[in-house]
Parts: sequence; structure tokens; C-alpha cells
Amino acid sequence: MSSEMNSREPNAALAEEPARTPLAPSGPPLTRWQKFRMVVKVVELRLRFIALMAATGLVFGYWDTIWNHYEKWTRPPGEAHAESSDVEFFCPMHPTVIQPEPGSCPICGMPLSKRKVGEKETLPLGVVSRIALAPMRVAQAGIQTSEVSYAPLSEAITTVGSVSYDERRLARISSKAKGMSRIEKLHVNFNGDSVKAGAPLANLYSPELNQAIQELLLAQRSAKERPQAQSAFVRSLLGSEVEMVNRVREKLSRWGITAKQVDEILAKGKAEYIVPILSPITGIVARKNVFEGQYVAEGDTMFEIADLSHVWVQAQVYENQFSALKLGQAVEASVEAYPGETFRGKVAFIAPALNSQTRTVDVRYDLENADYRLRPGMFATVKFNTPVADTPAFQSRLAASGPKESHAKPASFTVEAQKICPVTTLKLGAMGEPVSSDVEGRKVWTCCEACPPKLKAEPAKYLARLEPAPKDEVLTVPESAVIDTGTKKLVYVETDPGVFEGREVVLGPVSGDVYPVLEGLTTGEKVATAGSFLIDAENRLNPKIEGKKGEPPAPGHEATRSAAAPVAAAHRH
Repeated sequence: MSSEMNSREPNAALAEEPARTPLAPSGPPLTRWQKFRMVVKVVELRLRFIALMAATGLVFGYWDTIWNHYEKWTRPPGEAHAESSDVEFFCPMHPTVIQPEPGSCPICGMPLSKRKVGEKETLPLGVVSRIALAPMRVAQAGIQTSEVSYAPLSEAITTVGSVSYDERRLARISSKAKGMSRIEKLHVNFNGDSVKAGAPLANLYSPELNQAIQELLLAQRSAKERPQAQSAFVRSLLGSEVEMVNRVREKLSRWGITAKQVDEILAKGKAEYIVPILSPITGIVARKNVFEGQYVAEGDTMFEIADLSHVWVQAQVYENQFSALKLGQAVEASVEAYPGETFRGKVAFIAPALNSQTRTVDVRYDLENADYRLRPGMFATVKFNTPVADTPAFQSRLAASGPKESHAKPASFTVEAQKICPVTTLKLGAMGEPVSSDVEGRKVWTCCEACPPKLKAEPAKYLARLEPAPKDEVLTVPESAVIDTGTKKLVYVETDPGVFEGREVVLGPVSGDVYPVLEGLTTGEKVATAGSFLIDAENRLNPKIEGKKGEPPAPGHEATRSAAAPVAAAHRH
């Protein structure tokens, strides 16, 4: 039975095998060439996809270049000639004015300068940067401007000082008697004691002084006992009684005995062995150098009496500051004993010598001190207020500019007296021969033909730049308008609406919230007081070529001028 089963299994397997055999392909098999072409088509499809993606990226990346070429191809034939030129003409003061042909600026009227297409702009002389902003950007940046004007400024110098005795009201009482004298009694026993004029300070005994008093009494008795009738010869030998008494009086006065004391001695008719030493002034005992029973020699100082109703305030001013001080200028001091209170006066003395150790100069002023509130030895904070117009920096520049001009308005100006163009603030002659104009009955000079129309349109604005500075006033610029780079100070001047020029200026020390202007600005110009740092940041992102001081513009950047005209800095309107 097992053998039958074994014989059936192979037969069943053979019967089922045709059913599991796969169907044969209907067509002939692929050749090698057909397989190769199939692989090539697959690769070709993939390369087309990559090429399409690359072309799309290039179009996005070079869209501006493609569009410029498209505009060039579609531009009318009349503009092809202008584009083919590699030069263009621009206004140095108005960057937005660019023309393909030479001409004049439609805004300021100055000749256009020539440059190569795409070349960076060269800035005028003295201008370090320039930027033109649209009105919307000016509003967004919050830019505000203010006019440069004259104002009275004072330079404050604050230093330390001290209260001291007025040496003109300080009396030193010395022993005038010959030889040694003895202090019999003291009427003042400590420093600081108050005394009045004529009050006794001490009783002094001196043998020499006592002998002189005896001579005085003897001369008085001789005058009374001597007969009045004497010959002229005897009076010439012995002298008159009055002359003898006067000679002794003079000797006693030289030894410190007052006329009143001499009269008292003559009235009593007897010698006083003890002579009082009197105070010559009212004040306090600043120093007592003697004691009772002490012997003093001729010339020894016994007392020092100080009158404190008038004191000095002495300040120490450093050598780089004292040149700004002068006699009679205002000064004030404050002391810690009276906070919030100031003691004002005027400078009375400036020491002629410098302290070589402290490098300071002593400056003094006087103060009334009737109530004795100020005490010698007090420390004080002293403040000097010097008009900036009187400081050495401004005085030296005023001297360099020539003799002082009158503050009256002149009937007309000369080129030598006027010196600068009121419109551009350039030196006359920088743009060729100066041009004269009659404005408000006065003859005014400008630097070129483009300036007179603007001068006549706004005479008050431009003529103010020719007027001398008001007395004790200087040109000022707000502190918020100044950008200090560490090596120089810049301000941004609005030359036209939305056009700002970065200009280097020379300033004095800050006074409050304004700077005094030494160089770089003129009255009436507008400077950016708010948003100046944003303008500076924009200029740093888009720098221009700065015009070098003392050098003319590079070739190709000069304004169109005649052959005889001198090469000058770019025009500034």
C-alpha cells in the first residue's frame, strides 16, 4: 500500500507541474541595441529636467540684466546714440540731475560736470559725504533741521579755590624800640580775639623808650623855665623850645608811640615806665607771637591783626585755561558752609607767574564780608564765565581775518572786504572772475553767474552772511547736530530739500546744549538736528569720493569753464 502511494506522488507532481509553468512572452526577446537605446532615453529625460531647472534659476538670477538688454533692443533708434556714449553730464550739487549732453543745471543754473558712465561721484571741496532722500524717507526717519545762528555764549571754567585774608587789610605789629624790650602785660591772650582800632594789645617796657620820654619831658620843662627873650644867635645854637619838643616827638613816633600818647605824657608831666602798644585797625588777632614777661628785640613781630570785613577768594586755574580770563570779568564762588548760595565778584588780579609744581595760576577776586560769614581757610568752588567771543581761539581767528569791521551796514562791498560769496560761501575767485550785483542798494559780489538770481530772490537770507557777528555773540550749532567720529566733527547741512551734505567743522568747547562754530558753517544754513545718525549710516552704506582739501577736482569732474578761468573746487549752492 505504501508502494502504491509512493508511485502516485510522482505522477501527481508531474500532472500539476504544467499548471505552475509561466507563460512564455508573446514577442521575441530584446536585443542589446534595443536595451542601450532604452537606457539613453531614460538619461535624456532626466537631463531635460535638470536643464529646465537650471534655466529657470538663471532667469531669476539675471532678470535685471535680461530686462536691461530687452529695453536696449526695444528702445527707439533716436536714443541709441546717447546710450552709445560712455560719458554723462551731472550737477555736482544736485546728484539727481544727469543729462547725456552738456548744459546747465535746471535747479541752480551752474554748468554741468562731465564724468564716465557708472563712475562714482566726486564731492565738492570741504564736503565729506552727500545723500539725497525722498520726502517719504525723510518723514520716516524723523529728520528735523534748524538754522545756524548767532547767540551769546559763555565758556565756564570751574576750579577750586580758598578764602584768605585781604593782605591790604592785614597789620603786623613789631617792636620798634631799640634794644630789648619786655612785655609787661598782654591785653589779648589768644588768636581770634576781636580788637578795635586804638585798643591796647600789650604793655611794653623799654629802657631806650623810657629815656626818650624823659628827654621829651625835659624839653618841655626847659621851654617853660627858659626866658623868652633870647638873642637870635642863642636860639640858633640851642634851638627853640618848640623845635626841641618836635624832634623828640618825631623820635617817639618812629618807635611806635602815637601823637595822642605823646600828648597824654606831656599833660601828665611825668614819665610812664610802661607804654601800651595799640592796635592800628579793627579786626581779629590772626597771630599772637608773644607772652607776658617775654623779651622782644627790635623788629620782632608781636601781633598780626586782620580785618575780615573784606576777604580774598583765590582760585587755581590750569595753564591751558587761564588765557581765557581777563581782569574785570564776572566770577562767582560757592562754599560748603552755605549750600545753594553764590558769592559774586569780578576778577581783580591774575598772577604773572605760574606755579611750577601745580601748573596753575593764582586768580583772585575781592568780596565784602561785613557779617564775617566767610572765614579764611574755607575751600570754595570758583566758576569763571568767559564770553566765547573773547576766548583766544576766536580772537586769533578774528585777528587773522584782518582789522575789526564796524557793526554798521556798509553801503557796498569790495572783493577784498567781502572775501566770500554769500550764496555758495566759496572764496571769491574760486569759480573765475567775481560777478557784481546790486541788491537793496548795495554792491555785492558773487562767485559766478548762477548766484545773482538766487541772491536777488532771497536777499535777507544771503546778505546776513556778509554782516559782521553781533558783539559778544558767536555762531552756534546744536549739540544734537554734531557727530563726533573721534578724529573730526561732522554736521549734515540740508542744501536742498532732501539733499544733505556731510561737512567737517571746527568747533569750540560745548556750552550747554550748543557748540560755538569756528569754521565750516555760515549763518542761515540748515543742519539736521534729529536723525543725523541715520543720515550718517546711510552715507556709510553708500560712500562717495571725498574732495580733498587744497586739491582741485580730478580731470573729467571739473565744471565747464573758459580756458582762462582757474581750476577751482566744485560749486556749492
